Amino acid sequence: MTKIRYIGILVSLCIAVSFASAKGVEGATSLPAVSSDVLGSSASSEMSAGGSPAAIPAPLPQSVPETQPTTVSPDAAAEIASLESPSSESPEEPQAAPLEENGEEPDLSQLQPEELTIEEQAKNLQYDIPMPWSHELFEKYRQYYLSDKGRKILLSTMEKAAPFMDYIQSKVTEYGVPQELAYLPVIESAFSPFAVSRSGATGIWQFMRNSIGGYGMTITEWVDDRRDFMKSTDAALNKLIDNYNDLKDWPLAIAAYNAGLGALRRAVDAAGGDTDFWNIYDKGLVSRQALDYVPKFLAVASILRYPELYGLELPSSHIRWEAIPLDRQVDIKLLAAKAEIPLDTLKLGNAELHYTITPPENAHLLKIPADKSEEVKAILSDPNAPLVRYEIYKVKEGDTLTAISKRYGISISMIAKVNAGLNPDRLKIGQKLMIPLSLQPLQPSSGSAGGAGGARTAIHTIQKGDTLYGLARRYGTTAQKLANLNGIYLDSVLRIGQKLKVPAAP
Repeated sequence: MTKIRYIGILVSLCIAVSFASAKGVEGATSLPAVSSDVLGSSASSEMSAGGSPAAIPAPLPQSVPETQPTTVSPDAAAEIASLESPSSESPEEPQAAPLEENGEEPDLSQLQPEELTIEEQAKNLQYDIPMPWSHELFEKYRQYYLSDKGRKILLSTMEKAAPFMDYIQSKVTEYGVPQELAYLPVIESAFSPFAVSRSGATGIWQFMRNSIGGYGMTITEWVDDRRDFMKSTDAALNKLIDNYNDLKDWPLAIAAYNAGLGALRRAVDAAGGDTDFWNIYDKGLVSRQALDYVPKFLAVASILRYPELYGLELPSSHIRWEAIPLDRQVDIKLLAAKAEIPLDTLKLGNAELHYTITPPENAHLLKIPADKSEEVKAILSDPNAPLVRYEIYKVKEGDTLTAISKRYGISISMIAKVNAGLNPDRLKIGQKLMIPLSLQPLQPSSGSAGGAGGARTAIHTIQKGDTLYGLARRYGTTAQKLANLNGIYLDSVLRIGQKLKVPAAP
């Protein structure tokens, strides 16, 4: 009986202490009242005057004197009963967010957007090309393009991109390639069809003259298809697809667009067949320019793919274009006036033209805003509508076709094409030649074509490091005028020792 009584006392004490701990209130250390006759002298001596335990109770003795039966106060009984049947009014303890059992970070995708930082939200978005979030250079480029200066650059660039984005994005979808590729021109040309790099790469997608073979583009005295946003977009996407089919990795395919497929093939071979771009990056197996090109592009694409996340409001003034095959030459200046289309819009859409007049060959595709399609077709179908204007030049003594072509900045073959039956070797004094007015002369048209009426020129011999742009600044003219004066293109390769005409010093 003695043991049973002590066991009863201990059970009561344990329940009371547990209850006080669970309540967590001011009286948490107070025990329910238990009669002194139940506790006995040893138990009483272990309690403070206020009824609080002074120390951890000593172990029970093996044998104790027999005392009176255990008696628990009504208050203690009530407390015990409340523990056995918890009140429905007791507040629930707050539940902490569970941690992953394997020690990994919690799944942030379950959180609401407002609970995540912008970076965390970006990482949870869908990209066709995985973004290298932990890559140092990628993050640095993101920080730059999200700075005030970088944001201005992106907004300005996408404003220039607006006329072309609908077409480019439709082609990206049609070809089934990553959506991020639509933003590659941001770092190639800033979406300028007239952009020419120092190495001669031209157009929105920056094709070199020797890299257009097999991609449906041509360069003639009338057009440069690298500036044609439709043809060059198709060519660029096909080139990227070819790169991917060869290298089996989109970052590698993008690097090959910059450095060339051969360079990336050699890098993969040097890496033992490893086709992971980031491994090749770490090993430095390609030029630094090509290696840095990919994280720079991906940083831009990661932002522009979801501009609203960063508070970027991109221009929405896109143009839907329609390509109309021509069966005659058209001066787009005249067409713009007749169809009430801004001339700059037609120039932008038909940037492949060297002049504002289309080639004499049939089937050239003229790009016009689709909402003007019916109006333009009606104008083109009118055989009496004057769509090309010419200046009539009367051949004078001493004229040669070469001198005339130089004066007007057009080629001999171009003059021959618009003057049917012309024999370049047999010009006659008084003979009349048609010169398209859209092919603007470099100098005033008064005086003999080979006489003193033209501006004076000098000869410059090309030295190492010379460029058309540098020479233009040196001689106070423009690169385009220098190119026209010498019958070459803006992206023509200058050879050391080559002689160019330049404006003579006054």
